[in-house]
Amino acid sequence: MATRTTAKRAAKPSSSLRRRRLIYMIIGGVSLWAVFAFLEQSGAMQEKKAELRALEQRLEEVRAEHEAYQSEVNRLQDPEYIEQKVRKDFGMTRPGDKVFGTPAE
Repeated sequence: MATRTTAKRAAKPSSSLRRRRLIYMIIGGVSLWAVFAFLEQSGAMQEKKAELRALEQRLEEVRAEHEAYQSEVNRLQDPEYIEQKVRKDFGMTRPGDKVFGTPAE
């Protein structure tokens, strides 16, 4: 009987050791997966931040362009500005004006 008890005691730590190893391997695998997932998400966030910065810069450009167009619309309400623009862009004159040379096209 002494040999059976000794054999059982010797087998018991071995199975306990196997369980621990299995648990440690599972924990290690999950930990590796978590690290890789974190790194992947971190890279994706950096890409999205760069895209956001580019879009914000484009938004500022569009806003500046919109402001320029808005001021042009406001200036086009003034008859003197319209006359000046027509004279400059189309080479038109008022009746009685003397033209020296030809307007540039």
